[in-house]
Amino acid sequence: MSVLVVGSVALDTVETPFGKVTDAIGGSATFFSAAASYFTDVNVVAVVGEDFPHEQIEFLKQRKVNFDGLVTKPGKTFRWGGRYDFDVNQRETLFTHLNVFEDFDPVLPESFKTTPYLFLANIQPDLQLKVLQKMSRPKLVVMDTMNFWIEGTPDSLREVLNRIDILIVNDSEVRQLAETPDLFAGAKIIQQM
Repeated sequence: MSVLVVGSVALDTVETPFGKVTDAIGGSATFFSAAASYFTDVNVVAVVGEDFPHEQIEFLKQRKVNFDGLVTKPGKTFRWGGRYDFDVNQRETLFTHLNVFEDFDPVLPESFKTTPYLFLANIQPDLQLKVLQKMSRPKLVVMDTMNFWIEGTPDSLREVLNRIDILIVNDSEVRQLAETPDLFAGAKIIQQM
């Protein structure tokens, strides 16, 4: 069994009541790979810029995460900055700099196309659809998104929702996507999407 993750590998700046880090390794594909590597083989498709510190993902390579699909492009790596308060379910996005991620066009190595499990990590919804079209009928498709895509590409996002099995979002993203403050009502609205 193996899983393919297509999404963001980023450099994050995060502020909390306990401290701040700048340019920490982040991104939905990175976090997913770290967790999933405890249970199965993970294949990653993502893009980073020339400024990406590849040595900082060595711990994932040691866990046998396959980065054959990680492409380095001229330019800067995707950066996201946010501030969390004591309630970590609530965050304020301070900036989103897509950089090389803006022109990301996922290239799936042939061996990745038959992977039975697919995690569509944080990428533009049209790209998530493109990845789905390249896959050979995965058994399970899981998707992540973020406020940036909910606000900027709602129609494409709804189209992807029609083709997935599981959606992973936080409380504020549920409220934003469903346009309701009620999480339970929001979940029902999203299921209908």
